[in-house]
Amino acid sequence: MTMGLAERLASLTGGDVLQRDLMVSGPRAWMAARLPWLSWHLQMTTYPQPAVVIGAGRRVAPAVARMRRTGARVVQILNPQMALRHFDLVIAPEHDGLSAPNTLATLGSVHRVSQQRLEPARMEWAPKFDALSRPLIAVMIGGSTRRSPMTEAMATKLAEDLRVLADQGVGLAITASRRTPETQAKMIAEAVPEATFWDGTGSNPYFGMLACADAFIVTDDSVNMASEAAATGKPLAIYPLLREGGKIAQFHDSLIGAGHAQRFNGTIPTVHAEPLDETGRAAQKVAALI
Repeated sequence: MTMGLAERLASLTGGDVLQRDLMVSGPRAWMAARLPWLSWHLQMTTYPQPAVVIGAGRRVAPAVARMRRTGARVVQILNPQMALRHFDLVIAPEHDGLSAPNTLATLGSVHRVSQQRLEPARMEWAPKFDALSRPLIAVMIGGSTRRSPMTEAMATKLAEDLRVLADQGVGLAITASRRTPETQAKMIAEAVPEATFWDGTGSNPYFGMLACADAFIVTDDSVNMASEAAATGKPLAIYPLLREGGKIAQFHDSLIGAGHAQRFNGTIPTVHAEPLDETGRAAQKVAALI
């Protein structure tokens, strides 16, 4: 998230991007919440004066807010779980429900997918994906969440639906995620052996799939993958895997309502709209700060 926004901002302003990872856990997580200045000095040694500091997530939010005292503009992605007035801009999905003059509500997440990033991925992966049938559907599978496990029954139904598409001559490029249980991933891969299936080993084809596919099927447990697929402007279907409610369901309802996606109905996705460039919109907002 942070790098996606920083890269787009740099392309707008001609600036440079410097990444610093803050490992905030255990006692330091306690200090970050209560003594942000101490957390910062414990974790950062040399640091050139930045024009903008961008952070994501509540654990680093206090340290990001502290950098405002250096004269930098401070931007927080996702709800910081602290007073919003400490930031110049807070960028959060619409379904988080944040409302203040210094907030920007996005339809989904900010990310690193852009046409500039997809073009080299297309050149790299097209020779491999060109061997698959067309239309080529990229299938992006999430998996278990803290609230809902991905069961074998769910994997069986997904595998059966993908088998139907494959029998119609559709090409499939499938990727599992870190949340996909190993057994369930294997079940899906075995159901459609003619598909390209990435199980986490070897080179990651994710950007290549985004660049080369004709359409997408994304499981309903993910905000990021659906946001990234919508950024291509290609047809997108949301697959009812976990059938979760709450904020994730609200996001998918909004995505579908805005015309960027449809619910999976057993056929090749056809609904699409102009590329959803929320990262570009957020970068324009940050650029206006400086």
